[in-house]
Amino acid sequence: MPRKARPAKQPEIRHIRLALKLSQPKFAQRLGVSAETYRTWDSGRRAIPEAWLDKARALAVLDDPLRLWSLRDLAVELSVHVRTLRDAARSGRLDVVYENRVVFRNPVPRTTLGAAQAFMQRYYKRCYSRFSPKPQAPDRVSVPVDWHRRLLRVRGELGLTQTQLAEQVGAASKAVVYQWESRKRKPSPVFWERIERLLLGRDRDVVRSD
Repeated sequence: MPRKARPAKQPEIRHIRLALKLSQPKFAQRLGVSAETYRTWDSGRRAIPEAWLDKARALAVLDDPLRLWSLRDLAVELSVHVRTLRDAARSGRLDVVYENRVVFRNPVPRTTLGAAQAFMQRYYKRCYSRFSPKPQAPDRVSVPVDWHRRLLRVRGELGLTQTQLAEQVGAASKAVVYQWESRKRKPSPVFWERIERLLLGRDRDVVRSD
């Protein structure tokens, strides 16, 4: 019996394009080459120069939905002022996680492109015009004065280590939780709300009641 022909191996650049869910013309535009030139690479009719393949790989990294961006890089990508994104992170309109690194005694926030685009769609675009009504910021809980004692009780109720709690609320590491519990740092209202969310379905009075 004649051997079955093996399917031809698809070029790497085609795999990248399909992973990004882009058509050939759209991907060619992102790369900055003509659609016809790209088609020859995508089909394997011509070898792609390494420099263009590196550019395609870089685009794949940029579009990674799990990649954490700095707010400054995102501001450039979205053409907004970085202060807009910082304010959105503080108010809870932009969902962020914090590095363990501190700048001017503040932890450094990072977020995904998807979270930033959600902020742009839900808040920024709605108040882009000065005639548009400004959307109301999400209601924020107040952080109680005895947050350190309540946090210890919350962690005990849920049976979480400091590391596990940090992961679930988006803190940089267990060191941040330790600083909250030892009163070296006060959690922001955004973090306190996330801590409260962990108690959904359980006794919320662990956090709120005296």
